[in-house]
Amino acid sequence: MIFTNLIQTNLRTRRFGKEIEYYQRLGSTNLEAWDLIENNEASHGMIVITDNQFQGKGRNGNSWFMSPSKGLAMSLIMLEPLSLKKAVLIPIAAGVAVAKALKNRGGKPKLKWPNDILLGNKKCGGILCESRISGQTVNSMVIGIGLNINETENDFPEKLSQSATSLSIETQHSNQRELICAMVLTFFEQLLDNLDSVTSEWTNYCAHLNEITSFNHNGVSQHGLFKGINDRGQAQIEIEEEVQLFPSIILD
Repeated sequence: MIFTNLIQTNLRTRRFGKEIEYYQRLGSTNLEAWDLIENNEASHGMIVITDNQFQGKGRNGNSWFMSPSKGLAMSLIMLEPLSLKKAVLIPIAAGVAVAKALKNRGGKPKLKWPNDILLGNKKCGGILCESRISGQTVNSMVIGIGLNINETENDFPEKLSQSATSLSIETQHSNQRELICAMVLTFFEQLLDNLDSVTSEWTNYCAHLNEITSFNHNGVSQHGLFKGINDRGQAQIEIEEEVQLFPSIILD
């Protein structure tokens, strides 16, 4: 069970995490967050969190595995309007915030564009940012974060055993999920105050600079040399000797 009072005790934020919607079992924290927004039951900075997310989703419709009562599945709701210039950097800032939290707890995290969190060259988490826009303004955004925290090797399905890991596996000790949640929110809020430097911080954690990378964009498989991200958070991918730009955020 996740104790929301422990999250709030460890927060060092002005607004993020002050209101928490906790569910013992939930299909998707992102979907629940959007339901709360649409029903006018959400507030800026509210988080939706669950002990057992059984229909977690990733980018391009991929699913996300979470072991009940061992992983961390949460979504942060942002309702204050953002310019597109700032909004496109939100996924980058979220990745850095997660990396900082994992590093604080003894991990050696790396980031893989657009949304993967790595430990020991294996995936331990992911980020999914979804938004609603009007013109050049993002009116609302949900930042979904899924992290493997206390899973053991036996917890992962066989098909994930070679590619997935957890903070506990990499550090050889268990971790308090509430503390990690609070740290992610605290680091994230701090990063939002200084978005101009977030791309350079992301690059410091990058796992695949100047390496071949494969990903899906708008349902199309892409393959090329990853040359880093620009000041708009866009990936710079060299494909057939031409550098192309790809966004890191889903804008609806």
